[in-house]
Amino acid sequence: METSSKKYRLAPLLLGKYHYLIPRILCFTFFFCFSVTTFCQDLGQIGKAKLFKLTGGVAANAIFYDGQSNREPFTYFLTGNINLNISGVYNIPFSFSYSNQEFRSSNPFSYNRLSIHPSYKWVTTHIGDVSMTFSPYTLSGHQFTGLGVDLTPGSRFKISAMYGRLLKESEFNPDDPQSQPAYRRIGYGIKTSYDFEKFSIGAIFFKASDDKNSINTPVPIELELQPKENAVASIEGRVKLFDKGEVNVEVASSTITEDTNAEGEAENSSVLSALVKTNATTQHYKAFNASFSYPVGQGTVGVGYEYIDPDYRTLGAYFFNNDLENITLNATQNLFENKVNVAFNAGLQRDDLDNTKSTQLQRVVSAVNLTYNASEKLSLSGGYSNFQSYTNIKDQFDFINEVSQIDNLDTLDFQQISQNANLNTNYILTDTETRKRNLNIALSFQNAVNKQGGRTVENGDSNFYNGSASYTFGYPIINLNISTAVNISYSTIGTDTGVTYGPIVSANKQFFDKKLRTTGSVSYNQSNNNGEKQGDVTNIRLGSSYTYLKKHNFNLNVLSQFRNSTTSSNDFTVTFGYNYILDKFNPRFKLPEREKKKKEKKKRVRKSKADEIIQFKYRDSLYRGTRAEINVQLEDLQNHSHFDHIPGYKKGELSMLRQIVADEKNKNEYRVKAFVFLKELYSYEDFLAGYNQLIFETLIELRRDMQRLDYAFEKAFVKAKIAVDNHSLHKRTEEERQNSAKALQERYKELQQNSNTALARLIGHRWTLPIIKSYNSLKKVENPDKFLRELMEQEKENIFRMKDKKEDDQKIELYIITQIIDFYLKKSLKYTDPDKFDLKYVEKN
Repeated sequence: METSSKKYRLAPLLLGKYHYLIPRILCFTFFFCFSVTTFCQDLGQIGKAKLFKLTGGVAANAIFYDGQSNREPFTYFLTGNINLNISGVYNIPFSFSYSNQEFRSSNPFSYNRLSIHPSYKWVTTHIGDVSMTFSPYTLSGHQFTGLGVDLTPGSRFKISAMYGRLLKESEFNPDDPQSQPAYRRIGYGIKTSYDFEKFSIGAIFFKASDDKNSINTPVPIELELQPKENAVASIEGRVKLFDKGEVNVEVASSTITEDTNAEGEAENSSVLSALVKTNATTQHYKAFNASFSYPVGQGTVGVGYEYIDPDYRTLGAYFFNNDLENITLNATQNLFENKVNVAFNAGLQRDDLDNTKSTQLQRVVSAVNLTYNASEKLSLSGGYSNFQSYTNIKDQFDFINEVSQIDNLDTLDFQQISQNANLNTNYILTDTETRKRNLNIALSFQNAVNKQGGRTVENGDSNFYNGSASYTFGYPIINLNISTAVNISYSTIGTDTGVTYGPIVSANKQFFDKKLRTTGSVSYNQSNNNGEKQGDVTNIRLGSSYTYLKKHNFNLNVLSQFRNSTTSSNDFTVTFGYNYILDKFNPRFKLPEREKKKKEKKKRVRKSKADEIIQFKYRDSLYRGTRAEINVQLEDLQNHSHFDHIPGYKKGELSMLRQIVADEKNKNEYRVKAFVFLKELYSYEDFLAGYNQLIFETLIELRRDMQRLDYAFEKAFVKAKIAVDNHSLHKRTEEERQNSAKALQERYKELQQNSNTALARLIGHRWTLPIIKSYNSLKKVENPDKFLRELMEQEKENIFRMKDKKEDDQKIELYIITQIIDFYLKKSLKYTDPDKFDLKYVEKN
């Protein structure tokens, strides 16, 4: 041990000895910088600009629901994004969100958030419930309650630091099987970088630890909760090559002690070992990536490489993709005076880097996308992607001394091939002041083949065809737009065929100088399987919004849905929202006026440019005209039936954003704010496009965890049952128990409750596991069974809300896993019998 310790350098030893000072140094740095900020303001600006200026908005939404889904009958949401500008030089952004909607399991995370982000020149601070990202391998989007700071003193030097509570303490609740106990976790970190002319270099340090004395209630062993400690360091750099090319590199090392209460010595050590309490549970991991990009013509080419150790993780992120090696290639190019854009991506990924898994997975991905703007009226876009995965199941004799009672498949190679193609055409038939007509056609195709031993498995070939055509005509003079569309989906899965089709008709009309907007739509779709009708759905939607004094917006939306299948159901939803826009709200404080006449002249000049032509393009649509004309285009787009399915609260936010666009007079800022509005308008559609993939990836992660915990759940039940059987009151009659000491009775009841809880968890887990295993392909999620369909529909808006609020992806995945477990465990109560279960590992116990 003495020889090993001499290898440590002086810096790690000093850090290890005085690591308790680091949080104090970070806090000192923060308050020092804040003080400098306060006393270095340019006081000469006071009087030239408004002393206070509030911008942003607040929104309140209430949702009433009556139907068959597992939803609350009444929910409300309060959201706000406000910025306070002081004297034109100091900004204090403030955001909040609050809801009465309860997430159905106790957990150490906060869903109602309050944060402020004051900034001045090169200093930005983050106070409250915030998140920061240093890099993907260190601190990556983990929410914390505390303070952070970003410093950019000059164009080359950057510093970021944070200190706060990553997890709040959460006691174990034996009455709630889904409770998530947690220790209080405190973390701190710093990131610094410097840009030279030809290269840049940066370093990151992050440390987090659990307070093992922060909870008092004993936690069942099967929950696998132990106090942890982690230190991670990273070095990143960027180098310019050949004047235009660029190489980016990051190398990270993480040392984590899984249980600070454990004893023993670590198997090996690293530089970071001096910064954490090491024992037999201490592990060391590494990760690195490198990428190269080079501009060619009107585009770029690039290549990347990434390596992440098996089980790599830090306490600064919710989840990590690990045990993988990635090689990627990408290229983009604009051709024919930017009328044609081509993008290409390809990649190769493999896992089982330490050769310890029973299977090894390799993936090959390639994709190409093409956009062609033939004219101002005609635009086309298309894409093709190919996804292949190869799973090599290793011979069981390679693991004969480690694995028993496992029958590997006779054929050791499993292959999955998925192909996707899409084509979209948009053509403007008429575009005049009195009449507008537009035609859109979209087609998509998806093929998936599962092969084993070079042959397609039974029902392993599936095809999905989707097509839609829409025709829109409008009459700008009377503010009326009508749209019709037809959608059809055809699928073949093995020998089974399915068809879903239906029309939709929608209209929107504006009244009272466009202050009142009304929309309505009727849609119908029918599903058939192998020529037999399976069911149909009819949707009737009505909506209206009213704008008062340009700052107040009231909106009301009603949805009535009728489902007919083996059973009939009706859903009725009413959403009411109110939005108040603070844009250009200026409290009136009388201060010395400076250069007022000059400013008034500038304002007159700007007003004279109100009729100037603005043109910009977003996705496949061209927006061209005066501000007033584009405002109408944006309003018509928002009220189009295509966006009727957007959640009610989001519609209120969109109205606020669109009003902010309409009030903007600066041409360049108008474009920027219009892009923000359009991005938010399409955000729900983009979310739905990746929703199935998100659920599928989460189910894969959950399946791995459930398989690993199967033995732990059974062991916990057996241990709890033995504790009951060995208690002195167990073999006594009920009368004898009642005459025993009260302390004995309470202890016996507690042991019985623990045993019943462990049994319920085990039975629910065993019932859920094969269901989760059955979702072994994306097609199973795209065509879900009744349980998964209900769950996905139930959680769709909740997950989108988290995405919309920029919650970290890992936190969203954790929420989805929690809701899946809670959903299926509740379902298991109807389909399981507590008196009928088997112990798989009883001989091992």
